[in-house]
Amino acid sequence: MHATATESTPPQLTPKQLEIQQRESRILDKAFPMLRSGGTGAINMNAIAKEMGCTRGTIYNHFANKEEIQLALATRAVQRRIALFQCAIQSQTVPRDQCAAVGIAVEVYADHMPDEFAIEQIIRHDVVWQKTSPGRRDLLSDCEQKCIGALGGVIQRAIDQGHLQPERGRAASQLIQDLVFGLWSLSYGGLVLEATSPSLNAVGIEDPRQTIRRNGNRLLDSVGWEPLFEPRRYNAFVKKLRPHLESCAEKIRQSPDCMRWLAPETQGASS
Repeated sequence: MHATATESTPPQLTPKQLEIQQRESRILDKAFPMLRSGGTGAINMNAIAKEMGCTRGTIYNHFANKEEIQLALATRAVQRRIALFQCAIQSQTVPRDQCAAVGIAVEVYADHMPDEFAIEQIIRHDVVWQKTSPGRRDLLSDCEQKCIGALGGVIQRAIDQGHLQPERGRAASQLIQDLVFGLWSLSYGGLVLEATSPSLNAVGIEDPRQTIRRNGNRLLDSVGWEPLFEPRRYNAFVKKLRPHLESCAEKIRQSPDCMRWLAPETQGASS
């Protein structure tokens, strides 16, 4: 590793905008444990208003219904995941190391932001989407595209720097798509299975994390992404990187505005 994550400076908010942002954040903070403990039906507007010492109308000024709150919670979770990915990418110079760092960041996200990790899964229901505004849905979609685009950008840099070459007759864009989806399926999907499938050990999968890491490196080796996997170097890399990402995760989780952690180009447009 050669550098720590940098913080960019977001546009200055007016006092009124800041007040609105802070109130919305407090609403989400009150709704967060309700959704985590009781699922999508547990959010109660009256209970949130009572805890905040305001009227129910104040809550509705920010969110039209509880489904809007659920989507906003998921959006905040993805924003925190993007910020952690940026910390991982900024900590490395070599694209393959940046890619590996994102994989470890997914593990740290699941371990140190378990509520966010769970909420992302809870809101994947049609009933939630149908009751939310296009603006809220677009915001979540935009955040997810940024998250995927962060990894896609790393792969593009590997191609640009000659560490990774598409096969003859194959477009670089197709290679990027295949690797992004393959790595995402392995890391995020594997951690979901780890969290929700208590029978893994019974069928002989004793260490899902190591299995995910090995399969990820096999995938990258299979397309010739340099430098190729070397176990001793990789294990030392993970041992050194993980505490840094854990520290980043704690700061991001406690920050009232996690978007301030993102690189300027990531804040400005989706990939």
